[in-house]
Amino acid sequence: MNTRILLIILSLLMPLLAFSQSSPLVNVQIKGVVTDSLTSETVPFATVKLLDKTNPKNLIKAVAADENGKFQLSMNKKGEYLLSVEYIGKNTVTMPVVVSDTKTMDLGTIYMKDNAHALSEVVISAQKPLVKVDLDKIVYSIEDDPESKTNNVLDMLKKVPMVTVDGEENIQLKGSSNFKIYLNGKPSNMISSSPKDVLRSMPANTVKDIQVITDPGAKYDAEGVSGIINIVTQSNSSMGGYTATLNARADAQGGFGGGVYASLKYGKIGFTGRYNYYEWKRPKGETSYYRESYVDDNNKYLNNNGKSKNNGTGQFGSGELSYEIDTLNLINIGFNRYQGNSKSKNLGTFVEMQDKDLNTQYKYSQIGNSKNTYGGTDINADYQRTFKKKDQLLTASYRLSLSPSDSESRTNIENGEGVLPPTAVTNRQFTDADMKEHTFQIDFVTPFNTIEYGDKNTLNHSLETGAKYIIRINESNSGYDRLVAPDTWENISYSSDEFKHEQDILAAYAGYNAKTAKWGLKAGLRYEATWLNAKFPIDEEQNFKVDYSNFVPSATVTYQLKPSKNIRFGYNMRISRPGIWQLNPYVNSSDPNNIQVGNPALDAVKTHSLSINYGSFSQKLNFNLNMAYDFEDNGIEQITTFEGSVSTTTYDNISKRKNIGFSGYINWSPSSKWNIYSNMSGRYTDLKANNETGLSNSGFSGNMFAGGQFSVPWDMGVKDKPSFKGPFRIGVNLGMFSPNVSLQGSRSAFFFHGFNISKGFKEDKFNIRLFAQNPFITSWDWKNKRSTADFRDVTTSTNRMRNFGIAFSFRFGEMKAQIQKTKRGINNDDTMSGGQGDQGGQSQGGGQN
Repeated sequence: MNTRILLIILSLLMPLLAFSQSSPLVNVQIKGVVTDSLTSETVPFATVKLLDKTNPKNLIKAVAADENGKFQLSMNKKGEYLLSVEYIGKNTVTMPVVVSDTKTMDLGTIYMKDNAHALSEVVISAQKPLVKVDLDKIVYSIEDDPESKTNNVLDMLKKVPMVTVDGEENIQLKGSSNFKIYLNGKPSNMISSSPKDVLRSMPANTVKDIQVITDPGAKYDAEGVSGIINIVTQSNSSMGGYTATLNARADAQGGFGGGVYASLKYGKIGFTGRYNYYEWKRPKGETSYYRESYVDDNNKYLNNNGKSKNNGTGQFGSGELSYEIDTLNLINIGFNRYQGNSKSKNLGTFVEMQDKDLNTQYKYSQIGNSKNTYGGTDINADYQRTFKKKDQLLTASYRLSLSPSDSESRTNIENGEGVLPPTAVTNRQFTDADMKEHTFQIDFVTPFNTIEYGDKNTLNHSLETGAKYIIRINESNSGYDRLVAPDTWENISYSSDEFKHEQDILAAYAGYNAKTAKWGLKAGLRYEATWLNAKFPIDEEQNFKVDYSNFVPSATVTYQLKPSKNIRFGYNMRISRPGIWQLNPYVNSSDPNNIQVGNPALDAVKTHSLSINYGSFSQKLNFNLNMAYDFEDNGIEQITTFEGSVSTTTYDNISKRKNIGFSGYINWSPSSKWNIYSNMSGRYTDLKANNETGLSNSGFSGNMFAGGQFSVPWDMGVKDKPSFKGPFRIGVNLGMFSPNVSLQGSRSAFFFHGFNISKGFKEDKFNIRLFAQNPFITSWDWKNKRSTADFRDVTTSTNRMRNFGIAFSFRFGEMKAQIQKTKRGINNDDTMSGGQGDQGGQSQGGGQN
């Protein structure tokens, strides 16, 4: 798309903002005070709704009481209405209200009684909340963020507390890349294999919310050191009907995409489905590599300089079919499918090796291309059984997961002078790798009878237990050919060309949840046993087996300082098992001087973590701060060694790591038109090798993402065309990342910024968004540095950063009742609708209108 055309469109839209008009004048003020009937204390932040008396499902207006229980709402239309006052943990109060010519209606004190069986949840704002804090997780409501209508999920992740997305679109949780991604409460190998590509292909308007689970309980898999990011997609309404959304997107670098989301419900059968296709392009960029050896004076200085360009495609589809056998039995069948590829073309790289006196030892030029194909398929079937006893639930499920990861390349070596290294030959190579996983799981949760103690105090508690069995098979088949004469190729075989890595994992858990008025407890123990079998069919002498087991404890305690403030303490142990991309012994020599190879002997990493979390939420200001300390003794790090002039990079369980870090989130809504937010984190890392190499490194790394949204009321000056009414939304964001720390070096710092303007039409059924990414930065130099006793090197990549684009979405169809049904799935706290797993003094924070 032409950049100039996009700029012209943007410049034409901006003057239209001058036609802003204010909201209608208020005629009648309705006010009152919400009070606890037992203690006579005011109830802060209760939700007050004005409903149509003839159709109570029709919401006219809603506000939140302030921290002193006082509320006030305006109404400019006479009539009979119902006033509803809601507060989780108390019975809803409903009373008739007649609006007449009276300018002020003082309803006085409205008393609310306790409901001992309700969840301990506090609704902070009648503005749709963006952030909720629970006993073991933080929830960001994607569906209530206006930017979700035209953004993708990767864009929205930048706004989620404790999650960061750097300039290369790599995702981190609490400053670490070691975490798991779930989809609807289930581990998703499809997403984990290539998260930035899959999430870039998912429209955000198909997602309900994103949960950040920093203190996973016993029922969650022990994998994922920093925690879990759980993406919960939209589901069916409880009534009949259908709805669908079409979306499209294009940018000035040549990328584009489009897709559809549909949801329908007919009787007892419900279906949701989505499909999206995209293409991306990265214009020609420059790369350079410099290496200085401290141990070889003949091969002292290596210099590479070249140019390359990249592009790729991807498509993502999913669907879920549900059938309600009766009021107690439900069956869900779902699938997710993603397939993508990325292509890189080396337009020409000049390589030169010099000795300590700067004499050329050898030089050559290199051109080539490579292609990576990746994706995943998840198929699941779930059965859910509820019982007459409230919140008692049994679930059983099966999941099949397939995750291919293939690559191929061809490298041409030309104009060689001097004695080239043996790897510097024209070659072609490939590896076909894939992971197959079968998962069988059963879970059961049951509440105990409520215990009353003291002066009308109550204890709600429950037990959860379950078991899981995983069959995981990683396989790879690789090949390498070199050119020995024109059109004549010679195959070079290795014992690692065929590789099979089998894991059987058995897990069982039990957890206990308890909640009083102020305190919440979630504790559990999980047992995981692993049987590992590595096979090398070409050379069976390399075969080996490993068996190990772990007890994985977890505990979380929360205390409610006030209904809008809480503090949480947590401990858990996590396990990180290596993936096929780390295990695959395939030797990647597409760069003859820098070889890359996996390590099939990698062990699982065990990490212990302590954390404290403080949250304060009010109608306008929401704040969350998390501090954590974690340590591990056998962390997996990338390690580079030398043989002659050629370096080899692989993985090894070599590091003793200690981290102390913090993350903060703030969201301020000074009015219904303004919203300002910031997401930041920092950590100090201390790394030491657990062997005789003496490698060590330490340092501070941090990042920050901030932004704001401003809604400009606008009706185009045409009162008889309500389809054009509605605000313009103007957004601005910026972020920065400091260099992060690894055992042998650090990665580049980065800064980015962006602007966007969006407008909804026909009651937000049609949305358009214009965006500018890094308009004041033409390109950026990415520098990765490493330094050891043997060498130091610097890799620099220069890529274009400036980009402009446009996005559309169009929604049609209608459900008879817009009531979201909670996702039914294993390992998803939302599954336990009204269950004890969601207790813990949950607080919600305000966000957007």
